[in-house]
Amino acid sequence: MSTRANIKIQDSYNELYFYRHSDGYPEVTFKSLKGFVNFYKDGKFRNNVSQSAGWLILWGAIEYENKSIQLGKIINNNEDYDDWKVGSYEPTTCMHGDVEYFYVIDLVESELRAYEVVRKIEKREEWGEANEKLTLKGKPIQTYSFKIQEKESR
Repeated sequence: MSTRANIKIQDSYNELYFYRHSDGYPEVTFKSLKGFVNFYKDGKFRNNVSQSAGWLILWGAIEYENKSIQLGKIINNNEDYDDWKVGSYEPTTCMHGDVEYFYVIDLVESELRAYEVVRKIEKREEWGEANEKLTLKGKPIQTYSFKIQEKESR
């Protein structure tokens, strides 16, 4: 079974969620996200959600295609590209119920954090009803600090 994860990029005003269908464990995902956040550190991405989170989709597309994606193939509808996934990081609307790890890219604190997720099922008295809650298992299992360099205004 795949190890799934959610990623949240947040700043003072906004947040966006992403879903990783497989290889969500820290040995792969934290390493990948650490490379991604270094672009903030180097001043290549703006340090706000709306102007930078889309890059995570491209980052995941490159990773998913073993760093050899050719955007021309997708744009030109080449038959060699027939996968349904956009890449390792897909935009989503919320936390998924099947994740084992949760990653936060905090642009205010300049910090990447990895958490384990705990599922707790609360059964109700009525037949067939159960409520599953996801919570984070305590403190982060890994943290990486990156000092953001502001990108110059154009």
